[in-house]
Amino acid sequence: MNAKSLLLSILSLLSVFFIFLTLQASWNNPQEQTKLDLLQTDLILQATQITNTAQENSVGDLFQSLISDGNTQDIYTQSLRSYQEVLQANKSALDRLSLNIKDETDNSQSLSKQYQKKLNNIIEISVRTGLLQVQTGDIQGAIATWASVKELEGESLTSYGLTAQILQGLWSEPTMLFPNAETQLRHTLNGWYRKVALAKVYEAQQRQEKLPELEKQAQIEVNAAINRLVIINSIPLIGGGFGVLVWLGLLVQWIFFRKSSPFYTHPQTDNEQTSHQITWQVPWGIGTTWEVMVLWFTAFCLMTQFVLPVIFEILGIESRASEDFTLQSLLVLLPYTLSVIPMLPILSTSLADYRPLPEGWFRFKITSPQWILWGIGGYFAAVPLVLIASVISQKFLQGQGGGNPLLPILIESQNILPKFLLWTTLAIAAPFFEEYLFRGFLLPSLTKFLPVWGAIALSGFLFALAHLNLADIIPLSVLGIVMGFVYWRSKNLLSSMLLHCLWNSGSFLALIALGGK
Repeated sequence: MNAKSLLLSILSLLSVFFIFLTLQASWNNPQEQTKLDLLQTDLILQATQITNTAQENSVGDLFQSLISDGNTQDIYTQSLRSYQEVLQANKSALDRLSLNIKDETDNSQSLSKQYQKKLNNIIEISVRTGLLQVQTGDIQGAIATWASVKELEGESLTSYGLTAQILQGLWSEPTMLFPNAETQLRHTLNGWYRKVALAKVYEAQQRQEKLPELEKQAQIEVNAAINRLVIINSIPLIGGGFGVLVWLGLLVQWIFFRKSSPFYTHPQTDNEQTSHQITWQVPWGIGTTWEVMVLWFTAFCLMTQFVLPVIFEILGIESRASEDFTLQSLLVLLPYTLSVIPMLPILSTSLADYRPLPEGWFRFKITSPQWILWGIGGYFAAVPLVLIASVISQKFLQGQGGGNPLLPILIESQNILPKFLLWTTLAIAAPFFEEYLFRGFLLPSLTKFLPVWGAIALSGFLFALAHLNLADIIPLSVLGIVMGFVYWRSKNLLSSMLLHCLWNSGSFLALIALGGK
């Protein structure tokens, strides 16, 4: 074994070790999907505020058709179930973190931060869970939930801990009123939760004159909630509906016009093969493919885990970014671009001996409009498949599997610029670099050693694995397979890049509607 092979072997082992540790760490975090589910639950609860006064109008009818075929009490019961499931998942993760802190003394500071963050999440969820228990008639259960917050906090008292004590006093017998209760509840609660809590405060204080004002404010919030729900539900419904039609069309084509089907892989003549599908000539062996992927991943890890964090620490950027969402967005865009851009010189150097490359490599044909149809059609075909894969992933991982650093920026930022910078990362930078590497280089390279379907499947799995998030592996593998198939059949990287852009843009729009202020 020469020095180069030895170095690549060491880097490969380190890469596998890093991937394993990262995926293991993601297991201790609740899936963002569970957090998103709670955001949607909160929107639905906010929209239920119309049912007392506007149930007969068209907005009320639209709301009912969107979220429920039952009554408001059913919505409260379903919402409580969702919160209790997420609460239990967080408590299980907290117990695992507690054990890890005891076992790992070297990494105890990092684990302690994760523990405190998880604890804060549990306290916030517990406060809201209690209010849902009240609405379902379980007042003693609500009091017990709020009392558990005090046990979790111990001697310390957070803002949500104080809110839990205020709520516990309001629903106790006899009622216990805290000073500045209204101010505290307005500070920590929003939407439906704030309305329920403040209504109880005004009732206890015998300030019924404040209730019409509370109702008026609730009605203002209703239309915004319903509009966001329409957007959130329309993306998977419309995309999934068109996707089902695409698959039905493909099925009909396969039955009656098999030779024109994109799935038909046994052409009868060489000319037919040339016009119907790509066949790549791969002049390099597995060693070159291995070299490119390992060197790229090593460069990616070095940039994201060492070089950029040290630079940001020296410049003091991280501390200034805590409240600056534009800076946070730049700290997503720039590190991502700087960490994936080494792919270009690595590819150029590793493939230098094979230039000029055979025909068909890294194809960009913007003048042919077919790439647009392939990209859009591939997107709609992917929607139902990835939705099914996401449900399977959620059930299998039971709410665990990793987080998304973009979610807090999208939820809390009120400015357009941070959102635009994030969209630039997701819809422009990511599709270009990731498709260039995984579909442009890896997929064709694997066809030298695997059947094309095996190459598409393996490149899709490695694409998902590179995202270093356990919750994403199954759905992103499915998405990667669809993008690989689209590239194989369209003969154009622009088609898979368009599909990738549409997918990330749709997800981005849904997140904006769900959590954006």
